[in-house]
Amino acid sequence: MNTLARLLIIVPGLLLAACAPMTQTPPQEPPQQPPAAKPVPPPARPAPVPPPPPEVRKPAPPVQSLLDQGWAHYRQQDYQGALSLAERAQRMDPRSPDVYLLMASAEFSLLRLDLAEQLVRKGLAMGSSGTPVYRQLQSLLGRITAEAP
Repeated sequence: MNTLARLLIIVPGLLLAACAPMTQTPPQEPPQQPPAAKPVPPPARPAPVPPPPPEVRKPAPPVQSLLDQGWAHYRQQDYQGALSLAERAQRMDPRSPDVYLLMASAEFSLLRLDLAEQLVRKGLAMGSSGTPVYRQLQSLLGRITAEAP
């Protein structure tokens, strides 16, 4: 009976061992410390993007036509005719610094310095810094203040 008892104990153990999966998990290695990380330099900054050019507001075609005619009169030293055309253009586009440049230039040439200065300042207020017309208005303002008594 002794052998029968041994068999009853061994056989179920063998059956369980046979049913167990045959894969063997590798022994776990102790976690390794990651290598010391070298400090990564910050990426080089790209060159700054230049700002967009100032918005150049072109007068509407009918206004530009009046301005072109006005400058033609101005070049012929018909300052009153230039002023008349500039005033018509101003009624069509009262926010155009180009209009104020022509008006102020005509008034300056007619030696009406106070009025010319007022028109230049209004044109500068309507214009965008850095544009050609803005620079022309600034230059005219310098000439007006140099001529003022």
